[in-house]
Amino acid sequence: MTNNIQDRSVSIVIPTFQRPKGIERALKSVLSQKVNNRQIEIIVADNDPVGSAKKIVKSIAQTSAWKIKYVHIPEPGVSNARNGALTHVTGRFIVFLDDDMQAREGWLETLISTALKFDAGIVFSAAIAKMPNPNDPRNKYMAPFFSSSFPNKPEGLVYETLGTGGCLLDMTRCDLPRPPFDTSLNETGGEDDILFDHLRQNGTKAAWSPKAKSWEIVPKGRATPEYIWARNFAFGQGPTNIHVSRGLKGLPGIIRFMTTGTIQLCLYAPIYMVLKLIGHPAYVEYLARTARGLGKVFWANSLSPKFYGTAALKSNLNQPAE
Repeated sequence: MTNNIQDRSVSIVIPTFQRPKGIERALKSVLSQKVNNRQIEIIVADNDPVGSAKKIVKSIAQTSAWKIKYVHIPEPGVSNARNGALTHVTGRFIVFLDDDMQAREGWLETLISTALKFDAGIVFSAAIAKMPNPNDPRNKYMAPFFSSSFPNKPEGLVYETLGTGGCLLDMTRCDLPRPPFDTSLNETGGEDDILFDHLRQNGTKAAWSPKAKSWEIVPKGRATPEYIWARNFAFGQGPTNIHVSRGLKGLPGIIRFMTTGTIQLCLYAPIYMVLKLIGHPAYVEYLARTARGLGKVFWANSLSPKFYGTAALKSNLNQPAE
């Protein structure tokens, strides 16, 4: 690595979709980061067809010490938003933050230092759920499913992967496919699973940075058993679909995860039903575990719940908590 400015450049990508308060909060949390002699740019990818984030982004950009690019990507879809943003990045390090996230102090510099320390092309950080109703007795059991982390795992290389929100890519160590994010998964998600698997299969190392932290602000519409079920069914589909994407060589993995899912279904479904019957709030944990097991078995894209893109235009799930 050389010491020129290009090697120290960072592009922060924040996709947004109809969350004016969310994008304001996310942007301000990024602008409060302290960095050591780096060239920073922020790309906000507005995926709302009417470009609803433009006014707030332009307003914040007027007083920002860092360059903020507003990019309108009118065709809704989680992959479309991220792919569109990536056509505008110029930095060596690409760091993703979602518009329902809030970066905490030291998040950015810690991600970069972890990447350099372990020669990693991918670095994952910890996202901690903030639930909308602090008095809900189910929070203890719901929050882990909205959080993103490797509990009790120290900083270092990992084989497992987390989501795109809060992660870093070092473009000197990543050979991205074209397009990077699979557009057939625009409405269902799981596009990051496929990308990270592609990179890992091609020799990119992944690392985990537990000290790089952000808040995940959970909207009211998502803190429900219905959303917990749908989201975890989709999560369950993820590992099976990774092996599906590998073609014939992925067949052993498909069989393994379908078998695992069947066992989980038989184990967790009865516990869920008993806890639900007696009214114990832990039922939501076993509802989620049952859904994940079922998703591993019924992994076809045609069965995937739709959360993004045109489906999100008809949904109230993307509205953030106050």
